[in-house]
Amino acid sequence: MGKRRGEAVKAEPVRVMRNRSEKVLIAVCSVLAIAQAVLVVYFGYAAFYRDYHAALLIVAMLLGGLLSSALSCLFHELGHIVFGKLCGFRFNALHVWFFHVVKTGSGVRFRLGRMPEDEAGSAEMLPLSADRMRARYALVTFGGLLFSFLWFAGALLALIFVCSSPFAVYTLIATSLPYAFYLFACNLLPFSDPPTDGAILIGLARKDASALTAVNILSVEGYLMRGETPAQIPEQLFYGAPQLPEDDPNFVLLTDYRLARALDGGDMQSAVALSDRLKDLAEYVPPYCRFEIAADILFVECAVKQNADEARRMYPALRQYLNGERTVTAQRIAAAYELFAGGSRPACLRHLSAAQELADSCSVPGLAQYERKLLGCIREELEQRFGEDVAV
Repeated sequence: MGKRRGEAVKAEPVRVMRNRSEKVLIAVCSVLAIAQAVLVVYFGYAAFYRDYHAALLIVAMLLGGLLSSALSCLFHELGHIVFGKLCGFRFNALHVWFFHVVKTGSGVRFRLGRMPEDEAGSAEMLPLSADRMRARYALVTFGGLLFSFLWFAGALLALIFVCSSPFAVYTLIATSLPYAFYLFACNLLPFSDPPTDGAILIGLARKDASALTAVNILSVEGYLMRGETPAQIPEQLFYGAPQLPEDDPNFVLLTDYRLARALDGGDMQSAVALSDRLKDLAEYVPPYCRFEIAADILFVECAVKQNADEARRMYPALRQYLNGERTVTAQRIAAAYELFAGGSRPACLRHLSAAQELADSCSVPGLAQYERKLLGCIREELEQRFGEDVAV
């Protein structure tokens, strides 16, 4: 839940375009970026060839371009983070190329790994309240665009004033111009798959269904940060959103939140129906939360349906995620699997213990309470099955 939904600012170059006009615009941006790359190399060579060997110039501009392009992507995400802090959001995670920074209960965790699909970067921010969410969401989104423009303008100025720029400045700033332009242009233009910053801002201004659903999801997260569990959050936020097509990622995320609300409220019939609905939506699940949503479905198969055969069928694809992810939700679901389908009492106890520790250090109060409730249900079932108290 809150661990992955705080993606008020997920903006990166587009992956797959849905219509011809978007493909044409992407092609135009690509051609312009290539043309700028040619200009950067030409003017860099013309300005510095007397002082540096040609091979050194090429290598320096190539390495400088890679480093400064990554920094321009980082600067874009910092724009979201800075504006997020100003608008009452809390930092949750930062992803830039292969580098990831994730906030944990005791600090931050750094790791290396590829981004899903062809995404360049993302910043995840969790709202600390649900007040004026649409306006705050718009400002956080605008922050990335503003910072991208500032970096692009700086790189363009470094190219224009190449004759008076030091070699280090040119190789570390001007060489990012092609990528900085492409990043800014592709986030400014209102592409739909995935929605860019420009598309989000236009959607919020027009109050379209997808944008308003995203606002509702963020508002739910705001209530979680205030310490309310899903069942305590106003029902309007879950079921009052405009009708969305089922292939919209926000529809998938909202359905998963409805599942959490049903589990928290003890409405197991609705939980089963919503879990089955998520199964049907599998092809539309965003890459960045594919494992989490599949794990939520697995939990229903184990703890609600008690369908051990289906749980065992699903488990191999989730084994690495459940055993390696240090989140209270992943450990709770792993414990449920071991109890209802895996048949390993020691493994169940181990995951229960880890989940309890993570719940105690969870920085989202409402999520922590929700998880403790579900952990208590697993613990009660474990005691009934083995006829002894389970101390975790």
